[in-house]
Amino acid sequence: MNTDDRKISSVWNVTASQMAFIPMLILSVSLFVVSTQLSSAQGGLPADQRINGKRVWAAFEPHREILQRSSAVIYTDERARVKSLYGTVVSEDGHILTKASEIEGKSHLSVRIGSDLYSEVDLLGVDDEWDVALLKVNTEQPLTPVVLSSDDDVRQGHWVVSNGSTTRIQRRVRLGIVSAETRKISATKSHVVLGVEFEKDKESQWKVANVSEDKGAQKAGIQVGDIIISADGTELDEREDLIELLKKKQPGDKVAIELKRDKKKLRLDVELSAREEKMTRNEQMSGGEDQLSSRRSEFPRVIDHDTPLTKVSVGGPLLNLDGVCIGMNIARASRVSTFAIPARELREIIAKMIE
Repeated sequence: MNTDDRKISSVWNVTASQMAFIPMLILSVSLFVVSTQLSSAQGGLPADQRINGKRVWAAFEPHREILQRSSAVIYTDERARVKSLYGTVVSEDGHILTKASEIEGKSHLSVRIGSDLYSEVDLLGVDDEWDVALLKVNTEQPLTPVVLSSDDDVRQGHWVVSNGSTTRIQRRVRLGIVSAETRKISATKSHVVLGVEFEKDKESQWKVANVSEDKGAQKAGIQVGDIIISADGTELDEREDLIELLKKKQPGDKVAIELKRDKKKLRLDVELSAREEKMTRNEQMSGGEDQLSSRRSEFPRVIDHDTPLTKVSVGGPLLNLDGVCIGMNIARASRVSTFAIPARELREIIAKMIE
């Protein structure tokens, strides 16, 4: 074998060992070409076209086809014209997962998968912990469920692909980057209130400074000046003790309050009221109720990515560059953050809900 033959052989051996990376290489080249075209366009292109334009769609056509087959558009109006959110196809038999709180109380459910519209949809169950609902459509032809990833976590900086806008029958893609470590999202505040305001007295006791009208505390008989000792048997050394207890409660639940009034101890059962939510400045800047999901916290573990979705764009699959489903979008949390249930937990949810 001469020198030139050895060089050719060496090049072929390296290439052959990297055959598995060719799809990724082709996609990377496509992205580079798209990026170059966009940057060289006269005057540049608007930001929205750089992440949602036709050139970007062309580079991600294989992913769009996966979303076309394995994601669902969910309607809640009688004529199936207004998209409420997306869903993720999880079985050939017609099972679909979606975000539960966005369809709660809706009487008209219909689903479009590909170009097929299903007007008879059964709600089989809800997982409150994950805010997930399981739907079922009757189909004569087997559906194409997503291919779930076997990896436990997704590293920061990886590209991800989601459902973007949609025409009546055709999906489009939206791109993003995993922007944070996979983690638990805890509640930042309780969803319920006692209906009192506290102040610490000279002895560092929790003294009732104000009682709200028509709330549980007033109806139970709590008065200004009462000293709160404990709640459900938990002594209240710090304000955070009460907050942590209330985070586990729902509107309508009762909490046993032990208090001291004029040197007498009393025990009152207080029915909790729903907290009247007020948007923070950051939430208002993020689009408020029109853009953000109504529930966007208290998830055991999520993938955090920056894909610019809205509350009507969650519920669908989150794909990696290989077209594998690494999660399901469950909440638009802020102007720069979308949460997705990781594939590992998604697999457990599917197994539990489909019996």
